[in-house]
Amino acid sequence: MSRADSAANCTEPEGSDPGSPRRRLGRAQRHQQIRDAAASQALRVGLQQLTHRGIASELGVTHALVVHYEPDMAALRAHVCHALLQEEFLQTSRCLEGIADAVDGVRTLIGLMSSPRRAAHAAIWLDGWSLGRHHPGTAEVVRAMMRRWEDLVSGLVSRGVSSGEFADVDARACAWEAIALLDGLNAHMLVGYGHRSEYVERIAVPWEARLGLAPGTLSPIREHDNKL
Repeated sequence: MSRADSAANCTEPEGSDPGSPRRRLGRAQRHQQIRDAAASQALRVGLQQLTHRGIASELGVTHALVVHYEPDMAALRAHVCHALLQEEFLQTSRCLEGIADAVDGVRTLIGLMSSPRRAAHAAIWLDGWSLGRHHPGTAEVVRAMMRRWEDLVSGLVSRGVSSGEFADVDARACAWEAIALLDGLNAHMLVGYGHRSEYVERIAVPWEARLGLAPGTLSPIREHDNKL
């Protein structure tokens, strides 16, 4: 079941039929229900828009009940930020696991990270950076996830260097640069800056140069480039 499906199942108040008894959830179940609802809301409206009342309204429970389980909204936002960013990281890692060729791995990563389908998770990153300026817990979540991404990308680059597919580059420095490029272009994507059809190229061309790859290795060469 997706988060959207899970959230949909929470929109009807428990025991909304006047003739039916309210179903009581155990403490752990209720706590998880609140956190799941918060995660679903964050994907729709952003971390900064999460409120106790909004979560209570979605679940059909009282504001006081949500506050009882999650009294610190900043801490809840940090928890949700970690859960959602880790969810995306694990999904991406699984997609890359079966790809032995480093060039194919980088090409796949670029495709995944430039997909419009990840816009909601890209927005969580931006919210996390913004909230992390004032909330140490959120800042630590974001830094930890950035380190995991750097490890993933540097491992991919190291494999390509060892196999001779890539130039002899500093894998960790290259990974940091690549992640910064991806983050910046995803921020542009969220506000509709530039043409979406060019996003893959804008990411691929600098990576090709950095890794010593021929133009067009990571993205098709445009027709106008062939005429130059």
